[in-house]
Amino acid sequence: MSEPSAAQPRVVVLTLSYKLSRRVQSYIDDLTNAGVRVDLLVVENRTLEGTEFGPLVNARPVFKSEMYGLPLRWVERKLVFDVPSKVFGKTRAITREGERLRLLDRTALAVRRRQSRVSKGIHNKIFWPVFKQARPLLLIPRSRKQALTFDIGNADRIVAADAAALPLAWRIAKRYPNVQATKALDRKPWIA
Repeated sequence: MSEPSAAQPRVVVLTLSYKLSRRVQSYIDDLTNAGVRVDLLVVENRTLEGTEFGPLVNARPVFKSEMYGLPLRWVERKLVFDVPSKVFGKTRAITREGERLRLLDRTALAVRRRQSRVSKGIHNKIFWPVFKQARPLLLIPRSRKQALTFDIGNADRIVAADAAALPLAWRIAKRYPNVQATKALDRKPWIA
């Protein structure tokens, strides 16, 4: 384990949740107030919206938007929501014209409503629970590339601030065994 350096100390914080939690923000604020430099890795630009950090924080996103950074999410969105919407939109555009097609138009509208409920069910009950479990592993390749742009070998500590960052932190800790890795938001030895 590396001892905190006598020079300006440095902590690498990995957080791959969609929103930066208050406890992580508080942790970063406390460290920067004590003069510790913080390298922060977040999942997307939106994670940093509404947060202000001082000059001691170097924040980097893995993706501009996770929706387009992970093809699985984009494909699911297209197949489950966008394609059926386009098909029913075109169908309704055709069936709205004319008296004879009114019954067909009402039927298409009712089927569209049911299909929308089915799409939401597939997304919420099937896709999202599986994706939530697989997400940390899917993020590893891209997030490791971004994390390694920080000078991790000279950091005092690597902190996995949430559950999604644990697999990434574990792999980085294996690569840099001399850097202390933890999931605890420990302020010691910089803050008494």
